[in-house]
Amino acid sequence: MNTFKDWLLENLKEQLKDIAIHGCQGGFHGLTYYNETSSLYDTYKDEIWEMLWNDSEEFGHNNVISFISSFNGANNANSEITFKNLLVWYAAEKIASEVTNCDEDKKDASGDD
Repeated sequence: MNTFKDWLLENLKEQLKDIAIHGCQGGFHGLTYYNETSSLYDTYKDEIWEMLWNDSEEFGHNNVISFISSFNGANNANSEITFKNLLVWYAAEKIASEVTNCDEDKKDASGDD
């Protein structure tokens, strides 16, 4: 698989809407255990950091670390492996939202344009 998005579509296609709505903390195959998320991070870290960089600018943060510190669960990232987990979950949730258009669904439901 070439990209993390490809991996998600191959392994979790049926669960992407649940990931987009509820996040990864509910436990999804391949995203549950630290050894799984650490391996995914090691494979897709360049793609994940590109996403982080783009989003940090889009959301008005001065740098990527400032952006990461705003994540739910950032306070629990107290080791390399938990930091990798946090970033993989961020990327999975972002891609899941994009693929399922959950961001658009949320806007439509709230009446925002």
